[in-house]
Amino acid sequence: MRILHLVRVFAFGGAENHVRDLANVMDEMGHEVFIMAKSGKQNSLLNRGVKFINIRMNDLLAPFQILFVARYIRENKIEIIHVHQRLPAFIGCLAGKIARIPVVVTVHGQTQYDVRSKLVRRWINKFIFVRQSSFDEAAGYGIPAEKSILIQNGVRIVRSQDERDHNSLCYISRIDKRHSIIISMVMKEALMPLYKQFPDLKFNIVGDGDHLEDVRQEAESVNSLIGRKAVIIHGYMQDVSVIIRKSGLVLGVGRVAIETLACGVPVLSVNQKYFGGLVSMENYSFFSKNNFVAYGREAPDANKLGKELTSYFNNTGRWQDEAANLQRQVDEDFNIYRITASIIDLYDKLIIAGTEISRQKAEK
Repeated sequence: MRILHLVRVFAFGGAENHVRDLANVMDEMGHEVFIMAKSGKQNSLLNRGVKFINIRMNDLLAPFQILFVARYIRENKIEIIHVHQRLPAFIGCLAGKIARIPVVVTVHGQTQYDVRSKLVRRWINKFIFVRQSSFDEAAGYGIPAEKSILIQNGVRIVRSQDERDHNSLCYISRIDKRHSIIISMVMKEALMPLYKQFPDLKFNIVGDGDHLEDVRQEAESVNSLIGRKAVIIHGYMQDVSVIIRKSGLVLGVGRVAIETLACGVPVLSVNQKYFGGLVSMENYSFFSKNNFVAYGREAPDANKLGKELTSYFNNTGRWQDEAANLQRQVDEDFNIYRITASIIDLYDKLIIAGTEISRQKAEK
């Protein structure tokens, strides 16, 4: 099968990491995989068999880029397009219509943004949702039930003998304005009383973005105030699993949370909007359906964070054991090979259906 993925920039982020892993596994499965995006830090992580086409998607240039993509599809005999994010969805949808091949979209974020265009909602052949809440709300955005399917993010399960520092916390994300707010809350407020109580405590911050320097300055201020380097800025890391495997606890949601649990490391579900607390077997069902985001719950504050972090530090053994149990469950539910196989099966059905429709039209 010849598959084309479209994503805006091939940089660090949940959607981009998902595309990278899907493309590599599809390549391993013997499919011919193409990616169109602006080159970024993910390029070096692609299998040699995956073909990358550098394109700077732009709203103003979209009409020309639609024609470019449609021509590329025909010249390279692409059989299906899989789009990710708003602008790639718009360009890919119209290019697929011109080339007469099916188009699939994965809604990674908010439905009203990722598939904002009514034309896209009408012409997309299948909508993949990565969390239950978005899947349940699809009809409210005019997306028919028969076009919607829930397929969550897949990850590679990592079993490692790396020595783990149970006093090491980690936050991994794109360092933009939204994430910088929660990072600041953690290091300047929630952790402030804990730095002295747990003198080996470290808070690692991994990621890149336009607010990285602001976070770096705040980290230096905290370290100066407490008299030691407790907050460590790592910036961009090509393989975040290296630091995840050595961490005692990772704070995050979405793909970061899934990758962390796949490594057998505890997770505290938190972002700038929702506070979910420590993930356990007891609350796993709720989190697994919602991409490990605590939808519908309260926003985080320093008091909630401080209490939950204290709970972790007071019983690290319990939470490490809990993470080992969660790893086995994540292996069953989120294994990248099982997830990719289900997506390939979806592609097959859409291609067969499209071929049948074309045959029927030709006979009329």
